[in-house]
Amino acid sequence: LIDGIRGATNFRLGGWQGYQDTDFEAIVDLGSFKNLSLVGAGFLQDARSWIWMPIYVEFSVSADGINFTTVGKILNKVPEEDENPQVQTLVLKSDKFIAPATGVRFIKVFAKNLGTIPAWHPGAGEPAYIFIDEILADY
Repeated sequence: LIDGIRGATNFRLGGWQGYQDTDFEAIVDLGSFKNLSLVGAGFLQDARSWIWMPIYVEFSVSADGINFTTVGKILNKVPEEDENPQVQTLVLKSDKFIAPATGVRFIKVFAKNLGTIPAWHPGAGEPAYIFIDEILADY
């Protein structure tokens, strides 16, 4: 998730981490304090393969890895009915990433899974997947 390798629209080529029947959450330790200008994450939708974009992604930052401040939430704009495989990078730019006096050391990414596959889909009633390829930060 932090190796710089991005996934393709064909998930079978690799580069993705998939999670079924659960939301995605990860905390990244930047190793030292940074003044961030951007956070983001890349996701895949391939509805024919039971993979959907997250409903939303929420980014939080912390100086100590325990106390996090939410800095933004991005709603997915890809319709769940869209069956065309596609990659979307959800990015948040803000001046809120600077923790008082220290900077940011930890980034938390939370992505809300679609949940149950919708009734119109052949997999209706089964748990959906969420695929993520990379967590991004710029400082």
